[in-house]
Amino acid sequence: MNIFLTGGSGTIGRAVLTRLVERGHKVSALARSQASAALVEDAGAQPLRGDIGDTATWGAAALAGDALIHLANSFDSDAKAAEDALATILKQALPERGSPFRLVYTGGIWLYPDAPPAPLRESVPFAPIPAFAHVAETIGRLERIDALSLAVVHPALVCAPGAGPLEEMAEAARSSQPFVTRAGADTQWPLVEAGDLADLYVRAVESQEQLAVFGCGVEAIAVAPLVEFVAQRLGRSLSLERESPPADLRPDLDIAAGYALSQTVSSETARQQLGWRPRFTDAESLVRALIPAPD
Repeated sequence: MNIFLTGGSGTIGRAVLTRLVERGHKVSALARSQASAALVEDAGAQPLRGDIGDTATWGAAALAGDALIHLANSFDSDAKAAEDALATILKQALPERGSPFRLVYTGGIWLYPDAPPAPLRESVPFAPIPAFAHVAETIGRLERIDALSLAVVHPALVCAPGAGPLEEMAEAARSSQPFVTRAGADTQWPLVEAGDLADLYVRAVESQEQLAVFGCGVEAIAVAPLVEFVAQRLGRSLSLERESPPADLRPDLDIAAGYALSQTVSSETARQQLGWRPRFTDAESLVRALIPAPD
């Protein structure tokens, strides 16, 4: 397939890009900076310089191919406008294409409610934190575009070498500082390893089913034992410190509020519909894989 990728130089994007190239797809990726363009090119894809909010710089190139995987969302004051622009160009351009167009859109578990009575399934109504409200609105707009073949992937908390909550815990332990977060000791976090998540995105883009799936390898673990796993791996002590949101931070810009959500997530839909089999399904093995043991 000829696939366009936004967010290709990010934590998820780099893994997705690599997996797409390995699968033999021709990949072009939006790059905001020269450094991002170099990362894209080194991974075997064609970079296109532009800004996610300016669809005039990349929209035509994206729609000229077979599919778009959308991984870029800034969650800043410009985020809603950028997502609106994406939905608008798709609604305007796709009816004239005359051929199917696949979009894999990135949602997130923070679109879903806190402390569900049972593991979350994709059919549960959205109850987003304010910073995710525009994502929920965009998904609703995309679902109403008849000419669009839509898949929505809802990643859990993404963990990768050097990035994500496990790395943040490790950095705190190495510097003898507490791990500071919005979560409490008993808050349940779903996790996914970046390579496993990349495999799910590739399966989603290669499928033509209209679907929504959770990308979640570890369906839930309380934060306190997760902190302990990291501390044991490094042979250091690590405490947990719960922080409050800054008083002057607008709720619609408070992306960190999601860490306070306690959620258990089922990955059954991704397994059944796409044959997804994540390698990392327990937190301890994920910590061992991503956090190097001290010499």
